[in-house]
Amino acid sequence: MDRRIFTVIDSVNDKRKVIYFMTKAFRINNNYSLYFSYNYAKKNNFDFFIYIVEPYELNKRNLDYFYDMIIDLKEKLLKFAKEVNLVKRDVDLDIVLDNVNSIYIDKAYLKFDFEFLLKIKKLAYKNDNSLKEVESNVFVPIRIASDKEEYSARTIRKKIMSKLPDFKKQVLTDEIKTTAEEKAFAVLKDFKDNKLKAYDEHNDPSNDYTSGLSPYLKYGFISPVTIYDYLKPDSSENFNNFIEELVVRRELAYNYVYYNQNYDNFNYMTDDWAYKTMENHIEDKREYIYTKDDMINFNTHDEYFNAAMMEMIYLGRMHSYMRMYWCKKIIEWTNSYKDAFHIALELNNYYFYDGLTPNGYTGVAWCFGKHDRAWFERDIFGKLRYMNSNGLKRKFNIEKYVEKMNRIKEEKENGI
Repeated sequence: MDRRIFTVIDSVNDKRKVIYFMTKAFRINNNYSLYFSYNYAKKNNFDFFIYIVEPYELNKRNLDYFYDMIIDLKEKLLKFAKEVNLVKRDVDLDIVLDNVNSIYIDKAYLKFDFEFLLKIKKLAYKNDNSLKEVESNVFVPIRIASDKEEYSARTIRKKIMSKLPDFKKQVLTDEIKTTAEEKAFAVLKDFKDNKLKAYDEHNDPSNDYTSGLSPYLKYGFISPVTIYDYLKPDSSENFNNFIEELVVRRELAYNYVYYNQNYDNFNYMTDDWAYKTMENHIEDKREYIYTKDDMINFNTHDEYFNAAMMEMIYLGRMHSYMRMYWCKKIIEWTNSYKDAFHIALELNNYYFYDGLTPNGYTGVAWCFGKHDRAWFERDIFGKLRYMNSNGLKRKFNIEKYVEKMNRIKEEKENGI
């Protein structure tokens, strides 16, 4: 299990203070970062300090959500630490890292987390501190799952699934749960009791059979190991399909952003065949052109796209199938693929509670061919996968979804 730890700086000094920077796993149960840092301090009779680091967000609504969820986190962490502090990302690290022996921090994957890690790393070298990253929010540590950027779910699936037995061990599971953990577990329980049996219908946006766990996973309020363990007595096909999403697809996204640090750069985020087909179709005539403001204000001709935008703006989420349709329409209605990519990322990262995650970046890149295959050639999309409203009408009761979103829009605008 200690293979979850990656030593960034291996150093020894005579200080007697251990710090854990909680940046991604805001919980107690199955928090491997907390487990290893606390036990190291306890074993050596060192003072133990925890710094809860405010997450990077673009939308105040998301920060408000985060603070509402961690209302009792600091208090409950005092069981482990001599002192617990809630700090901004611009905290004065020179003061924080004074007289420190060892530093533990949640594993970084995205650029804004690497920037924070780099600040700590520079001071750790200067102060001769030991620095360790711990992977708490994936099932199988990224470097152990694969040593390269994987091409697709097909190429990573066996590598990850074969290693699950090595990382199933749970820690700190007898501890009290925070408010966020309790809420996350309630969502998990509801999924198991009421939705998992119908998970084969989860792609239908008119139903509500998705797990609803993505915001809780984003902030590390619950571990994928906890989810797996709670559901594992089930051996149904629906269980296996959900684990495919929770472990294989989710951790493929982590693999992507970790090994491709240009995940947010249009010129490097997808595969050669996708760039070639987009280049061949850049001059194709678009029947409709919409701006980002048109989309935000529901001013497109497509009621299904508008409904998806309502779900995004008013609820901070979007049904997974509609996310694919939504991004494909942005590609279809924007003058350039590059502009479409940036519009999709901006909307994704600002409005979604689970924005600014490896899954979010990967989901947008997927619409531009990443982790997908070449399809039949057509206008605008070339060989990129195409989606249209006829598919929605053929497969689902999409009008039910539209009615629901228009009702939510009306309620939100009327303050109900």
